[in-house]
Amino acid sequence: MQPDLGSEEAAEESRLLARTAAGDREAFRLLFSRYGAALYSLAVRIVGNSGDAEELTQDAFVKIWRSAGSYDPGKSRPFTWAVTIARRTCFDHLRKRRRRPAFTVLPDEAGPPAGQDGGADARHAAEAREDSERLRGALAGIPGGQRRALELALYSAASHSEIARVLGQPVGTVKSWIRRGLLDLRDTLSPKKL
Repeated sequence: MQPDLGSEEAAEESRLLARTAAGDREAFRLLFSRYGAALYSLAVRIVGNSGDAEELTQDAFVKIWRSAGSYDPGKSRPFTWAVTIARRTCFDHLRKRRRRPAFTVLPDEAGPPAGQDGGADARHAAEAREDSERLRGALAGIPGGQRRALELALYSAASHSEIARVLGQPVGTVKSWIRRGLLDLRDTLSPKKL
């Protein structure tokens, strides 16, 4: 049996979540530095604009702070758990507004929103384009079937069994592809450790 190469990092992130549950702000800051860019990129991809994505990323981190004590390492890795919270936050936002996910139109494909003529809005739009490009590049590095499974898992409300049906693969294979894809995204999008 091959060792799980990410198990040491997952154990460290589990410890950070446990410390966060105990109210440790430094542990929470470290989690934010590891996950912030990836969760923001995910939110931009789902909702289609940087303003909502910033707010939803913040909401997701508030939920992570409040529910860190409920994290169960037996069910998922810390990053997968955080992605699930962010994804649900985004889809809840879209449901409340009766909107469909906007992942087919990324900010860098659509250009800046009307009325943006510089300043902070232009900077946020540029950051959103950069984050979207990083996410697109990270996804491009994941093999075809695995990438498609991950995209369906992240950007649609499809269940694992529905994704398996669409891809013509066993549910276990789809779950493995999604898990490995999330780990690849985390490694690609998280800031490098010093």
